[in-house]
Order: sequence, then C-alpha cells, then structure tokens
Amino acid sequence: MSNNNRIFYSCQIVAVTNLGDDAITTGDMIHGVQSVGMTASFNVEQAFELGQIEIYENIEGTPDIEVTLEKVIDGSPLIYHMASTGVTDSNASGLVARSKQRCDVRLGIFDEAENNVASANDNSGNAEVEVYCSGLYIGSVGYTIPVEGNSTESLSLQGNNRTWLTGANVKIQSADVADFDGTDAPLALGVVNAASGGIQRREDVMLVDCVLPISIKGVAGSGVGNGALPAISGSIPLVHLQSISISTDFSREDILELGRKTPYYRPAGFPIEVTCEIEAIASSGDFVQALENGDPTLYSTISSGNNTGEENIFIKLRAGIGFDLGTKNRLSSVSYGGGDATGGNVSTTYSYTNFNDLDVQHLGHNNVGFRANAL
Repeated sequence: MSNNNRIFYSCQIVAVTNLGDDAITTGDMIHGVQSVGMTASFNVEQAFELGQIEIYENIEGTPDIEVTLEKVIDGSPLIYHMASTGVTDSNASGLVARSKQRCDVRLGIFDEAENNVASANDNSGNAEVEVYCSGLYIGSVGYTIPVEGNSTESLSLQGNNRTWLTGANVKIQSADVADFDGTDAPLALGVVNAASGGIQRREDVMLVDCVLPISIKGVAGSGVGNGALPAISGSIPLVHLQSISISTDFSREDILELGRKTPYYRPAGFPIEVTCEIEAIASSGDFVQALENGDPTLYSTISSGNNTGEENIFIKLRAGIGFDLGTKNRLSSVSYGGGDATGGNVSTTYSYTNFNDLDVQHLGHNNVGFRANAL
C-alpha cells in the first residue's frame, strides 16, 4: 500500500499496452499526459414480486469502466495510435480498422515525496499502487488546436474490467519509467526536414500543406495550401483561424450471448459521425448563402437545389501529424457572433460533419494512411 498523503501529477504515470501484454516497456508510457480519470459504474436491476413491496433481488450486471485521457500534441506517439497498435496496413488505418482494436491501460502511482517517478525508492522503485483496466475499446477521440494555448488530444476508453494491484503484483517497474527522470521533453522523432516544434501551438499549423473547406470566406481554391500564400519564410494566412476541433464518438453497444455474463463484443455503431469545427475572425461576413430553393451556383451540379456541397478537409501540424477527414464533409451550420459593445471581435464558426471518415496520421511513428504523401 502507498504511504502517500495525496496523489498529484508528478507521482502518476500511464501506460497503454496491447491487449493482455504484461511485459511493460518504456515505449508503453504516454508522454505529455495532462489528465487521467476513471469511472466504474455498477449496473443493478431490481426484481420485485407480488406479495411484498420490498425488493425481491438486486441483480448486478457487468460493470462499465471508462478511462479518460488527455495529452498535449507533441513529437511523442498519440494515445489513439497506442490504443490501436494492431492496425498495420496503411490502407486500413481509418475508423473501421481502429475501432476493432483493444488495449490495456495501467495507471501507476509512485511516492509523492520524489521529484519524479524515476527517483522513487519505495516498493523497489516500482509503482506502489497500480490500476489495471483491461480489454478496453476506444470510445471517443477528439483533437483541439486553439489560437491560445496548447493543442491537445482527448480519448475515452471503455471496458468492463478494472483491478487494483499493490506490492509485487504491479507490472510497472522502475526500468519502465526511466525516461521520466526530470529531463523528459517533447521529441522530434522521425520528422523529415523539420523539427517537431515541441508541443504544437498555433504557429505549428502548416497552412501551406492543409486543405480547408472552400465555404470558409477567404479560402482560395480547393487545393493544398488554399488557406495561405507561400512566402520566403513561413506563409501568409488568407484566413484568420482561431481554432480547429475534430471529434468523433464510436457509440458502442454490447453484444451479449447466453452462457456468458460479459459482452461478446462491443462494436462501434456505424455509421459514425465525425465533426469538425473551424472558427475564424470575420472581416466581411461569412457569405454562406441559405436560400429556400438552394444556391443557384450549384444548379448544374449533383448538389442542385442545395445550399452546400461536399468539402475536402486535411489539417497538418509541424510534428508530422495529419488529420484527414476525406472529401465528403458537409457544412451543417455557420454561426456569426461577438463584436459586442465591450470591444470583442466578430468571429464565424463553421461546423462540418462527415460519416466514417477520419484518418489520424503521424509520420514520426509510422502511423500514416491515405494521404501519407501529404506528410
């Protein structure tokens, strides 16, 4: 058992491994973690009977375990990739392939008195307490790239099994946390012809390599780099972007079978909606038409009678990370706000949706997919 009076950030560490893998290594540790949370829900169903008001039996079903993780986006592997390492085919790296993968998560708790977990001495330098959540599926994933602050990845994992371990039963050993010795820093691992930029911030959005939706006011054309003019050093943005957020929820449901209490499988609920919100400072309005008979400029196309058409979205970060949302994104809403009497600026938020199309790529760690050449 731990002798800690409290648990805070410097004495916690998280590992993500392949399903059933007890041989933890330094490569299983998540770098840049900002927060971790766990919830265990016990599903109880009541049965009653004629003749008494009291409960006849409380019937407990399978517990639901949810683990939520958030990390800064940097040169280290993304949690989404670490939780779905079984995907090896670059032509099958999207939502369908990754939704099938399962993983284990271990949260190690070390001595709070040390500056870092690599310096811990109690329990032979191993974790004093370990929470082991096994057989987890990816529940949801989201990425946020703001104009102020750090870019982040958020992930939820869902399963039915959680165990608390202490003493000799813990699997996170002292050698596994050797990198967390007070000198750990973001990596530029494997990034070609550029540094990773460390933790990704607004300047690390490579607009000259992105494809933005043409419905955003200021975007020039539909090709790569349509949101910026190339310059001798860096680029000149054509659109004053404030934030980009990408997210999806796998909407899993249990498949049960007779003779077994635990779910046989927890498939993703396809079709899966993928959302992308892009906020920009407005300089002359959003100029998105909303006409009852549709946009006349689309009359000669497959979108005749509509106000919106299919859009192409690809976002690239300096760390060799790409978010490919395919070519069938549809503008679902556009909002105009701000610019009130307190002196704020007017901003426009464009919300796009597609179904089943999100390929998260990371060149530095060999997770590349449909647009690998864009990285």
